[in-house]
Amino acid sequence: MVSLYLVQHGKAFDEKVDPERRLTPEGVSETERVAKYLSGLGISVAEIVHSGKARARQTAEILARYLGVSNVREVDGLNPNDDPRIWFERISSLDHDLMMVGHLPHLSRLVSLLIVGNLDVKVVEFRYSGVLRLSRVEGGWVINWFITPDLVR
Repeated sequence: MVSLYLVQHGKAFDEKVDPERRLTPEGVSETERVAKYLSGLGISVAEIVHSGKARARQTAEILARYLGVSNVREVDGLNPNDDPRIWFERISSLDHDLMMVGHLPHLSRLVSLLIVGNLDVKVVEFRYSGVLRLSRVEGGWVINWFITPDLVR
């Protein structure tokens, strides 16, 4: 069974405070808490991909450190307003577990497309540093669980 982990980046500074929008101390702390919890579950992924934006890269790096993942890379098509159909097509032939760190509304729209086949039907309410696990089943994808920092205090 192939699993896909979709992660909204951690809480980031406002653009007026930090033009690069790096993670706030709270964003780092929440992401570390979730990453530590996931490592305790024995989560193993072949790679972690991210949009390249500072907040997504930092989130991916924290997750990689806790999960022992060495393959972390920037990819195209994960920016906030990118077309989710790009990744919908790419993951249709996925043969390994993958973690993607991205942004809203892209992640929300991708999940909607995967689960109900419609970009505009909201299926999940993402949260900063939240991790949604989906598994491929015959005929599509299903949601297994959703972990947020509030759940792993």
